[in-house]
Amino acid sequence: MAEVVPVTITGVVRGTEDGPGRCERFFIELGAAAEGDVRRLRIGVGDAEAAALAFSLQGTEFPRPMTYQFMASLLAAAGSGVRSVRVTGATNGIFYAQVMLRGGATVDARPSDALNLAAITGAPVFVASELLSVPAAPRQPAS
Repeated sequence: MAEVVPVTITGVVRGTEDGPGRCERFFIELGAAAEGDVRRLRIGVGDAEAAALAFSLQGTEFPRPMTYQFMASLLAAAGSGVRSVRVTGATNGIFYAQVMLRGGATVDARPSDALNLAAITGAPVFVASELLSVPAAPRQPAS
């Protein structure tokens, strides 16, 4: 298995590319957790998944369980839980993830679902090292 790097979910950001080739309006941003490591990864997600994660990160509570709270409750009721989440790879712009459960099972998942579940449960998140990149330096004004 490829080397994985611990990351934190740094937020949900609005995309800046509105061209016909870009269908996602929002991205989940992940940042390497190690101090001094500035590598990042942005994964395009649907509006509903972006909103759910933004609500979780802000600590918004609802009177009834939302989808990812429900998923976490189902796992707990079945005697399991999320041990960790891994973003494992990308092919042709499609990202792949796995949810590692207590007890050893591994479940294939969309990154948006896996990351939302990690945010709800507090599970650690890891990303394959080759997916992380150093953000571009801001452009300096021409002199």
